Amino acid sequence: MSEEYVNARAATRYATDYILRWVEIANEVHGSDLLYALVFTTLWAGNCSHIRGGGVYSEVNDIPPDHERRPLTVRQVADSLGLPYETVRRRFVEMLEKGMAQRIGREGFIVPQSALSKPEVVHGLKRSHVSLTRFLKELKTIGVEAA
Repeated sequence: MSEEYVNARAATRYATDYILRWVEIANEVHGSDLLYALVFTTLWAGNCSHIRGGGVYSEVNDIPPDHERRPLTVRQVADSLGLPYETVRRRFVEMLEKGMAQRIGREGFIVPQSALSKPEVVHGLKRSHVSLTRFLKELKTIGVEAA
């Protein structure tokens, strides 16, 4: 077995546990609708994909302002997830109705700062952080570390 695949099954088990914990947290935050959670997550992640590291907007309550978010279209999110346009569009309508998304003219949509400040979303972020920290520690125990 090559060095590249040392502890591959253990690492995969840890990764799977992490993914399943994310699903549990997402279901709690988004009312057990995993598809809604995926669309919501894809939208906010895409809105902020240009903001990386350096301590910028890195704390729990340090949420990027709406004007720094890059809007995405329904088509972009649907294509990113490999889902039908209409399926994703229905989730966007639901997010708009719940105040979890906002239309930005003809440019597309963002998940606004107000949505990311909601107590249930902040609680989910904190739980996700604990889960991610656990995952990274588990990987370290088997000799897998970020390069």
